[in-house]
Amino acid sequence: MQTDRKAQELWSHRSVFILALMGSSVGLGNIWKFPYLTSEQGGGTFVLLYLACVLLVGVPMMKAEVLLGRHTRSNPVQAMRLLSQEAGVSERWRILGWLAVLTGVLIFSFYAVVAAWIFYYVFSLSAGLLADAGWEQSNNFFSRMLADPDTLLTSHTLFMLVVLLILGAGVRRGLDRAIRYLMPLMLLLVLILLVYAYQSGYFWQAYQQLFQFRPERIDGAMVLAALGHAFFTLSLGTGAVMTYGAYLSRKESIGQTVACVGVLDTLLALLIGMVIFPVLLAAQMPSTSGPELLFISLPVAFGQLHAGQVLCVMFFLLVGVAAVTSAISLMEPFTALLEQQWGLRRVVAAVISVATAWCMSLAVLFSFGHLAGVTWYGMNLFELLNFVTTYFLLPLVSLAIMVFTGWILSRRITQSELTQSVPGYYLWRLCLRYLVPLAIGLIFVTNLYNVSF
Repeated sequence: MQTDRKAQELWSHRSVFILALMGSSVGLGNIWKFPYLTSEQGGGTFVLLYLACVLLVGVPMMKAEVLLGRHTRSNPVQAMRLLSQEAGVSERWRILGWLAVLTGVLIFSFYAVVAAWIFYYVFSLSAGLLADAGWEQSNNFFSRMLADPDTLLTSHTLFMLVVLLILGAGVRRGLDRAIRYLMPLMLLLVLILLVYAYQSGYFWQAYQQLFQFRPERIDGAMVLAALGHAFFTLSLGTGAVMTYGAYLSRKESIGQTVACVGVLDTLLALLIGMVIFPVLLAAQMPSTSGPELLFISLPVAFGQLHAGQVLCVMFFLLVGVAAVTSAISLMEPFTALLEQQWGLRRVVAAVISVATAWCMSLAVLFSFGHLAGVTWYGMNLFELLNFVTTYFLLPLVSLAIMVFTGWILSRRITQSELTQSVPGYYLWRLCLRYLVPLAIGLIFVTNLYNVSF
């Protein structure tokens, strides 16, 4: 039960597919959270534990989504409908595809706001507005920006136009070409910043902080932290991996390709950590995570280095590239759905999808300004969407996809797509049926417990 695609709608090469999945995975979490988690949770011990979680939980989940997409050559909604027919079960499973697409759009609507902040900082830093700023001045600058979202409209719209141009050009001329340029640019920026971090005088101190083995720190909290980040960093549950899998040639091995993504994603996150920590240590600033690290601490820390303003602009360009590659993966399932479900031209489907997300994102942008008084349970729209997607939609959609793939989909379909050794196939199936649902359940329950109590 497959639909044919034109040759130009497939990835040009296996390496581009790997870079595309890396671009989808290497988002803000890998930049402003993973290095901090590694430092706080046990250094090299946490890294090994995290890698184990990626290989035992993240990679099996990613393989499942890729095989669903490649087998059907369709967007998540049509993929779930076709697979339901083939498995002889209710077509209501297509609702799962709709939920995956919706989750991606909702995440994009607040992710685009953060991207607008990043683009605004690129312009501001290039103009020298934060030159020689101290922590208080940097904090005030960020606070003023949030309180005046009108100033962000230009950077917000520019980000949306970049996403629209890439999506509207199609798979081969848009996504494929953008990935082939943006990901090497990201890697080049990381390498340049690494050289400067090495010259800061604190490189080896940062290395010990990130990689020193501290096995005595292993406990339940570390396991849950590694498990949670392994789950949330790989763009699972949004339909992005499934849609990208639809563009993968049948000549390529899903297992080897996805394993490469898991390892390379972790390596890139650690390299970014080796950029951030020497800079913070050189400026004698405490390590933090989240927006405080990115928008307040790092501009101050970079400003104290030789050629610090240039380095800071380069760093925010790196973050901006990561935001774009993640954003196009979030919006591709919706664009592909409009294109395939209603037979729209690619450019029309891209305009509709981005325009819809732009309108939603504007409401999120103004939730820090004109709509700041509109709250739900003490959360503005930005915080509410983050909460709903992170704590409910992502784990529940991912769990349902894994149950469908592991328990409902026939072994004939999964084996034909994975084409790996029998022991490897049964290990994957065992992880998907038992280990992955248990892991997602732990993440779901733990997150709710931490919020409720």
